Amino acid sequence: MTTVLEPERHQTPAPKTRRAPFDKKALPARYSGQMLYFMGAALIAGAVVHYPINPSLYAIICVVGAVVFLLGTIVNEFVLADERPALSQAVSLVVFSLLLSFGVGLVGGGIQHFEQFPERSAWMTPIGLLMSYVAFVAKDSKGRWRHLVSPFAAVVVIVSALAWLGMTALAGTISSDGHSHDQGSTTGTPAKPDQAPVEQDPPAKAPAEPTKDGSTSHGH
Repeated sequence: MTTVLEPERHQTPAPKTRRAPFDKKALPARYSGQMLYFMGAALIAGAVVHYPINPSLYAIICVVGAVVFLLGTIVNEFVLADERPALSQAVSLVVFSLLLSFGVGLVGGGIQHFEQFPERSAWMTPIGLLMSYVAFVAKDSKGRWRHLVSPFAAVVVIVSALAWLGMTALAGTISSDGHSHDQGSTTGTPAKPDQAPVEQDPPAKAPAEPTKDGSTSHGH
């Protein structure tokens, strides 16, 4: 008598739910990277132009802006990039990204606060233009040092020179007021030195009191 053995049934485990892979091209990722870029550049721009007002405060803001911009560099160039750069490329990328942030900050701050700091903005803006272009050429993956000696580089130099000449000429016609942000402080109006004091009439004398005999008494 033979018995037919049923084949063993292997129960396949239920497939585990896998997390959706991180999409580097998704809008939230790209927004986060660009927001870190722009926020860092904005903080640096405000710090470099307002530094004389409160050096300790705006030095801290400048450092924070640089850190934020570097975070944007890490997110955009390392996390969201298709290929991660080598160690030497990563170091140069971070350094030139920092120079790029300061160049953008100098240009933005110089233009925005030219009326408050005309002399300072006159040299900040052209230096920022040159610094930003050199840093971008060194940072960009398709950039080569030959781009620093090219027709477009000449245009950048000419624009920087014109910006310096024009802003310097305008700065001579604008008086810098220190860009004070104290809204509650008021100043009194100074008196004119050539204004003579107003003469006041002498006080009227009190009428003499009459004596008992009808005549007025005068003190001698």
